[in-house]
Amino acid sequence: MIDSRALILAVDDDRCLLDFIENVVTEWGHVYRAVTNAKDMWRVLENTAPSVLLLDIQLGSDNGIVLAAELKERHPAVPVIMITAQNDLDTVVQCMRNGAYDFVEKPINLDRLCIVIDKALEHNNLSRQVRAYHNIAAYADFHGMIGRSDSMRKIFRLIETVAPTDASVLITGESGTGKELAARALHMCSARVHGPFVPVNAPAIPHELIESALFGHEEGAFTGAVQQRVGFCEQAENGTLFLDEICEMDYQVQAKLLRFLQDHTLQRVGACSAQSVNVRILAATNRDSKQQIRDGKLREDLFYRLNVVTIKLPSLRDRPDDIPLLIDYFLGRATAQYSRPAFSFSAEALHLLTTYTWPGNIRQLEHVISSMVIANNCTELDAGMLPNEITQSASSLGLHGQLEYSSESIPSLREMERQLISLALTKTRNVVPEAARHLGISAATLYRKIKTLS
Repeated sequence: MIDSRALILAVDDDRCLLDFIENVVTEWGHVYRAVTNAKDMWRVLENTAPSVLLLDIQLGSDNGIVLAAELKERHPAVPVIMITAQNDLDTVVQCMRNGAYDFVEKPINLDRLCIVIDKALEHNNLSRQVRAYHNIAAYADFHGMIGRSDSMRKIFRLIETVAPTDASVLITGESGTGKELAARALHMCSARVHGPFVPVNAPAIPHELIESALFGHEEGAFTGAVQQRVGFCEQAENGTLFLDEICEMDYQVQAKLLRFLQDHTLQRVGACSAQSVNVRILAATNRDSKQQIRDGKLREDLFYRLNVVTIKLPSLRDRPDDIPLLIDYFLGRATAQYSRPAFSFSAEALHLLTTYTWPGNIRQLEHVISSMVIANNCTELDAGMLPNEITQSASSLGLHGQLEYSSESIPSLREMERQLISLALTKTRNVVPEAARHLGISAATLYRKIKTLS
């Protein structure tokens, strides 16, 4: 069967038939509920969303055609399978035109019932995925940036405000937080959207070649310059140039970049004259800019020229509410990319994923999800399939601590805090947001404390 935890709701006034269906579907591992009239059916549907609904076509005085139409209107996501006598096929066709998914005939054939329920469950599963992807697109996807937490919504609003200007922007944040995605979003929201977006990963370019890579060179300008090269700054004409990890750029080249920012002119290596270029500069770093200035790695004047506006991206542990959304997003993308069946996570696996601190941030989460999809060919991913660093991290949080001490041995404040956090995590079964509420702090603060105290 497709889903061993599916809820099957049967509606029929024949109690013997209801008992027969119960024996069959519970043996398959499904959850089962049964009612004998339309009134009770509507009452159940007020608080329950069954995976499949089996409906008798003639339910006492109620008409199956009318009920099928009402179910389609009020509960469109629930696939309805009509139960009919063999001479009611014309009525079944009308029901299906009104939204019923399929039908089974009386007396019910077990093989036919199994096939129809499986098909309905598969249809329901695919429909849920489609709705989930539509929801992501509707309220959580901002030009490729996934999030609906308050911190991310503030970032989205800031990008929308800053993007229409030509101001230089410095994007900061830990590695893996999506700095290039933020730069692309700035480009997409700007008037330069029809121009090129040129990303430059400064650490990937050898120091001796970065000037040529940025500004270009003429043929014969140096040994190996066998032809003219157009640099990244020229390639970004009428568009956006994104300089990632700006602190890794050669200090002398930073001086030339500063002049380019000041007058928007550049001179290719080996050229006799300068030329004007219309380009917007965005830069990013995962380092402490002020410390890099003190260490002589970043020019202070370049920093202030780039830092007209700062966008600081939060770490993933500081936006825990977005983790389930990102899991769904990456899971859907990976299953499509690698042609895998629809996956879901067990409750334990999902719990470990949402409470892990993710030192590698979004990039690490994406890698973990993709690796699990590639390495497993099943419909449910469980905790045993997770990387060791995630399962070991869960066991290192100190879940067995108790508030025990005597007057002769008073623990330090740090130890008391560790024990309080341990107790809160134990009481909430390691659900960090809930534990944070009990402790009177934010989930982000609790994540930081766990990392510090573990």
